[in-house]
Amino acid sequence: MQKYLCFFILAITTFVSYGQERILNNNPPALKWRQINTPGFRIIFPEGFSREAHRIANTLEHLRAAESETMGETVPPKISMILQNQNSISNGFVTLGPRRSEFYSMPPQDYNFTGTNRWLDLLAVHEYRHIVQFEQSKTGWNKFFYYLFGENTQAGMAFSAAPPWFWEGDATAIETSFTHSGRGRIPSFNRVFRANLLEGKRFNYHKQHLRSYKDYVPNHYVLGYHFIAHLRRRTNDPEIWEKVSNSAFSWPFIPFTFSNALKKHTDTYLVENYEMMMDELDSVWTGQLNGLNVTPYEAITERKSSAFTDYSYPQQLENGKLIALKSGIGDIQQFVYLKPGKEDEKTFVPGIMNESGMLSASQNKVVWNEIHFDPRWRVRTYSVIKSYDFETNRVKIITDKSRYGGAAISPDASRIATVLTTEDQNTYLVILDYDTGKEIKRFDNSENQFYSMARWSADGKQIVTLKTTEEGRSVVTFDVDSGLEHTLIQESHENIGHPVLYKNMLFFNSPVSGIDNIYMLDMETGKRYQVTVSKYGAYNPEISNDGDFIYYNEHTVNGLDVVKIPLNKSDWKAFSEIKDQPVKYYQPLVEQEGHEDILSNVPDTEYPERKYSRIGHLINIHSWGPYASTDLNSARFGVFSQDVLSTTAISLGYQYDEVEETGFGYVNVSYQGLYPIIDIQVSKGSRSTVEAVTNENNEDEDVTFNWDETSVDVGLRLPLLLTKSKYHRELSIENEVGITKVENFNQNFRFLDQQGNGNLYTNEATVSFYNLLKQSSRDINSRWGQSFSASHTSSPFGGAYDAGQLALRGTLYFPGIFKHHSFYVRGAYQHKSWKLDTLSNDTYLLSNQIPLPRGYSHSTWEDFFSASVNYTLPLWCPDIALGPVLNLKRIRANLFYDYGYSEIDLVNQAQRVRLQRDDTYQSIGVDMLFDTNFLRFPADVAIGFRFSYAEPNNFKSGGSKFEFLISNISF
Repeated sequence: MQKYLCFFILAITTFVSYGQERILNNNPPALKWRQINTPGFRIIFPEGFSREAHRIANTLEHLRAAESETMGETVPPKISMILQNQNSISNGFVTLGPRRSEFYSMPPQDYNFTGTNRWLDLLAVHEYRHIVQFEQSKTGWNKFFYYLFGENTQAGMAFSAAPPWFWEGDATAIETSFTHSGRGRIPSFNRVFRANLLEGKRFNYHKQHLRSYKDYVPNHYVLGYHFIAHLRRRTNDPEIWEKVSNSAFSWPFIPFTFSNALKKHTDTYLVENYEMMMDELDSVWTGQLNGLNVTPYEAITERKSSAFTDYSYPQQLENGKLIALKSGIGDIQQFVYLKPGKEDEKTFVPGIMNESGMLSASQNKVVWNEIHFDPRWRVRTYSVIKSYDFETNRVKIITDKSRYGGAAISPDASRIATVLTTEDQNTYLVILDYDTGKEIKRFDNSENQFYSMARWSADGKQIVTLKTTEEGRSVVTFDVDSGLEHTLIQESHENIGHPVLYKNMLFFNSPVSGIDNIYMLDMETGKRYQVTVSKYGAYNPEISNDGDFIYYNEHTVNGLDVVKIPLNKSDWKAFSEIKDQPVKYYQPLVEQEGHEDILSNVPDTEYPERKYSRIGHLINIHSWGPYASTDLNSARFGVFSQDVLSTTAISLGYQYDEVEETGFGYVNVSYQGLYPIIDIQVSKGSRSTVEAVTNENNEDEDVTFNWDETSVDVGLRLPLLLTKSKYHRELSIENEVGITKVENFNQNFRFLDQQGNGNLYTNEATVSFYNLLKQSSRDINSRWGQSFSASHTSSPFGGAYDAGQLALRGTLYFPGIFKHHSFYVRGAYQHKSWKLDTLSNDTYLLSNQIPLPRGYSHSTWEDFFSASVNYTLPLWCPDIALGPVLNLKRIRANLFYDYGYSEIDLVNQAQRVRLQRDDTYQSIGVDMLFDTNFLRFPADVAIGFRFSYAEPNNFKSGGSKFEFLISNISF
């Protein structure tokens, strides 16, 4: 045994740098960048985006002082703002590490997202408040942590001090106070929260904050806005959240610091404040329903479960069948047939939809928008138009690499009306050919107003659309032949949506009464009528083929139902008779802030514009100081850099390994501005290991081996995002060349006479691929999918050592017996190159890369095959909170059977060493995991145990084994 012990001593791998595998979100290198510098901002934008960049620069400067008034009063220092024009996903964010904000500029089509605001204006108001919040967080101990560790630690401690709902709720309150149409003014924003509360689902704080697998709980934006608004209303103090957050940020490491801060400034802890908010909302929303005579309707949706499920955007096909888009807490998005009194029937599962707040069907075809991704550049996405033919069951990609929002198919199914947003932020209503996807007509928009939710008239001669300007929203029609625009409803800040033309009537959604309902404009008389009176919200009218009924969505506590009512004008209220029942929960905030019209007088200052050099800004140090690894086995001291355009990540420092009691210096560089990612890692330091050997007296003896090691690794990565359907799909190809130099290897142990010093030259090639069906919130694993990976390490460049290993692994996922159950099979094979046929010690054993049978401790082998059969299922979703310490959301299990076969066949005649054995491994067991939250932190942590029984074999005793498990990922 002692003759080949040295092989095990060198069975180590190069230390991998933190974050080296991270893929940064960036743009193609051909994109040229410009910049505008103002007192508070460096606006960085692509060439061709100057008009919007100048407008946003003025808007942001105009907002700076006003948005800081009720959150710290200190105007934040200058920050980089990146305007992205390569995406089709409407989004924006502010982050630290590095400190910056990014605006994804393509406007959304859904009227309930933006209200009557212009998209970039809404982003400016909302996101700048986050900048103010981060500046507010730099106080007390958190300010000390910033100077000691930098931006990453400042952000981490800030997020631990204040819950997510505070951050987004405060920003939503500001967007509501500073504009005429923030989300706090839009009834659909709180319809789930409102229905839950009034229908007996008054969840406790922990469930409302930490969410649930049992019930659908609205997100932290909704909870946060109402919590922020409630406390400002109750205290009549516009600076109450400044005081609370300042106290919390000052002591971020104290458990429940946010609750303690609330106690300090309101004399009441967090949960009690939450209960007072719920009491107030219950009273306000109950009062809103007084005297409401709800429209009687016939439900089309047949629910077999109380699980929250939306049946959105009903559409009737030419063959008379009714379809809707189904989605919910237990269902991924899918098109379904609806039949009165019968369960829905799944027809087709679309990919990642670009939500436009509508569907459009004609001639048994339906069209929608879907997100496609650039394979390499994570920022660049496309909004394509797809269709599904319910007669032929065929899906069609009508446009590719496009930027279309919304899609409406013409009555004869030959054309599509949609909205094009160009990369220079121009908007056009266009008509496309259904068969080819080519543009047929583009309507004039010289003033660059925003159009959305376009739809055809029944005769195909007109298109009705929403038009949003600085003054608000109007409803207009375009004559298809002449291109002339005609206004049906004058612009205002009434949040009108989902317009539908039928004969001389215009149907649409509106919250004008305080609850979303469906209205009708008689285009001959100009009179308006209220078609529905809903308890929680009525949306998305669709006129039946025979013209006798109106199908629409009625919100219930279990989600959107599809219902119908007769199309009978005599049943509807005249607009003058509408009972105005708005709940202006936001009004005290508007008065406290005093800036409701702030966007009406934005200046037009001309700021100088110049080129922005990516190379000149590659080095951008944002964090520094000591930190520990997640397994607490090592500690580092270093500095971290990442440029604001996310092309280059650099880390430099020193790492101490607590296990080996050694340390080394390192430099890691990942340049991601080219198509292949280039990774470079350099490290130099000491290494140590303790091995048990058997001496000449046949006694075990621990021997310490020390050496110095210098490593240089250079790799190329090509991560390709290939998602274009209901499957999440990615292919990654990597190759890394490494040089490891071993020096000063101690050779004083008398049984080890082999050479210890030398160079190892390796080449590691890796390919991985996964194809996984989308998951609902309740799914533990994908119900259908595949994942595979292969890696091969060799030493083809010579050197003192040889290293070789082939590892193959794959997993196949299948549906289980019941919904949300999952059955998966896993297989793997690994071969290690291990030589005993030379007098020199030249084998460098690499670490294991495949899953091994559970329940055993494993020794080293030459070939190993493993297979595993698993069945994963949820057991219970209790939603039990043990005070503020522990919240138990779900209990789940994984039953498994593992099989393995190992083999070694090595002979060294010269040294009379023989190593030949094979063995079989079999084990069964169960993993029990508890999805929990600790100390009110929203991240789910899975803790539990594994009980396994391993069958004894020639080398392993086997038997029963109990292990504790902790993980934050699924099985």
